[in-house]
Amino acid sequence: MGGDYVFDARNGIMHVFYKAEPMLDISRLTGSQYVGLFDELIRRLNLGVNEAVAFIRLGNDRFIRLSRAVKGENELPDFSNWLGAKESLLRQYFIIKPLGGEDLRRLVGFPTALSKSRLIIALAILTLASYLLFRIYGLIIIAVLTAVAVKALSNYSVIRGGQLSLLRSRLVASSKIYTMPSDDDIRAVASAVANYLQNYMLVVSGNPEFRALASSRVAREYERLVVQERGGKALPAVSRWRVVLDRITQNAEEPIRALIASDRDLPDSNMVMRRSRSLMHLWALPQIDELSHDIAIVPVFHGGKLISESSRARVRLGLDREGSELIIDLDALPSGHMLVIGPTGMGKTWTVSTILHRLMSSGIKALVLDPHGEYLRIQGIEPIDVTKKFINIFELDGLTDAERIHRLVTEFSILGIDGKALLPDLRLIYGNGIHRDFFKAMEFLRSSTDDDAIALALDRLVSYLKDAEIVPVEELLSNKALLFSSVRASPDVMAFLMGVVADHVYSHVMSRGGVGERLQQLLVIDEAYYVLNSPLAELMVRGLRKFGLGTIFVTQTLSGVSSDVLQNIPLIIVLGGNDAYVASISQALQLTSEDIKWLTTALPPHMQGLTTKALIITGPIKRLGVIELEP
Repeated sequence: MGGDYVFDARNGIMHVFYKAEPMLDISRLTGSQYVGLFDELIRRLNLGVNEAVAFIRLGNDRFIRLSRAVKGENELPDFSNWLGAKESLLRQYFIIKPLGGEDLRRLVGFPTALSKSRLIIALAILTLASYLLFRIYGLIIIAVLTAVAVKALSNYSVIRGGQLSLLRSRLVASSKIYTMPSDDDIRAVASAVANYLQNYMLVVSGNPEFRALASSRVAREYERLVVQERGGKALPAVSRWRVVLDRITQNAEEPIRALIASDRDLPDSNMVMRRSRSLMHLWALPQIDELSHDIAIVPVFHGGKLISESSRARVRLGLDREGSELIIDLDALPSGHMLVIGPTGMGKTWTVSTILHRLMSSGIKALVLDPHGEYLRIQGIEPIDVTKKFINIFELDGLTDAERIHRLVTEFSILGIDGKALLPDLRLIYGNGIHRDFFKAMEFLRSSTDDDAIALALDRLVSYLKDAEIVPVEELLSNKALLFSSVRASPDVMAFLMGVVADHVYSHVMSRGGVGERLQQLLVIDEAYYVLNSPLAELMVRGLRKFGLGTIFVTQTLSGVSSDVLQNIPLIIVLGGNDAYVASISQALQLTSEDIKWLTTALPPHMQGLTTKALIITGPIKRLGVIELEP
């Protein structure tokens, strides 16, 4: 037993534990939603025969355990990579926190040495028997055995006690695979189990051979029925295995191996539980063949808290369609990034202002890139015109000079400048230290070029910024709105300025140390299609989780936004609108007919009592609801 893992020496399996809370409760899901969500989780876990995931409930506490067979130290890097991939997937469904130290010991139990008294008694009896039977040769054999036993005592221990010791009943037989339950039946049983059992453990492992086994069993029983004419015995077997095959092929259920342990029997006559004196079943890989719907009756998504009471990044948006509170917690997500998409007039800016107001009230700082001056109604936001105050685009802000030059070459292309033509002059700027003065650096670039197109682009940029006070990016990070309305007539200049600010905020925050994983700073980018189409967008959404920075991208369209960027934004708020708008985003966000109907029936906020209909997408989970806007 290590500080943050348990290694089962007998079976050669490494176990890592997490405290977990599901992001969605079964009580908020229909039968088809619950079963679909469970199927999706099992399918995406894609477990092998030597891999397992365990979902554990002990009273009000919930845990997840990831387990994998490890044959030797050379397999530890593979185990580490596997663990990281599975963690990343589970974070889309659960809030998870690695478990270690005393918390892990309280859950698992405490390692104790093998019993010395029993060993001494056994050796004494063997010594006497060996001497009586074999004389001196027997004593020699016992001496060797004693040496081996003493060495084993120093190297091995067993785990006793712990919260898991409650789970002494285990599944020993199951005929669930031969039944055909409906989605609503599964959900009903899962709800009953959630109320009936307070302590249980569901372990799932891969079972890739079961599909072929089911097909062969059907063929064999048909042969016995038709060819061998064993109707009395073969017909029931054909019927049972035909159900199994139909569930795999028609229901698209995942064949798995399962273990269920609890402190009492399951309320299901198709599953036989047996009391066990040993706790070895808790550590072994599952052995019972099941299909995914069979084990869905053990509720994985039940009673979880999507939000932490102590989180500053917790925001109540309104109510979902079922009347439950619609709450988001950016601290609980894989990153603090959010995308808000909606057409003009449907409350997009109002929604973001509401979220921003509530987050700022918790002490989270914000910088808003505001092309149209629409966020000035938020109390505590200081407006700054980019033509009056701006950053030095040549400042390193945590990057090496080579990396900053690379970024500038990319960003200057927005202005129609061939960045490669500027490479020699940019290297000179950094080599001579001129980069520390924005205006001197711009003058150097302007005087060094003979290209009229480059000269014109640089002149346009300087004409807007010639009177600006150049300030460090840190000065903008405390509740400021950077206004771009004075450069709105030149969309390429506005896109360039927004892009470089976002870039410098990103690199500056990444270079700071000790911020922690909780959300500390927000960057709000309105008209975000200027940034989402750039290579910088993917860098931003993939990083920053451990540096306290979250980004709210606000846009009217997903045109040109890559699927990689969308997949790495853990929270998407889709506002309602007309048919054409909803159709334009439907494929990218994989909207269902139910989602489309909800969004296309939305009205503007001023016609809907200061509310707006929305679809909230958190990883694989979608919730239809109504956002209550701040007056």
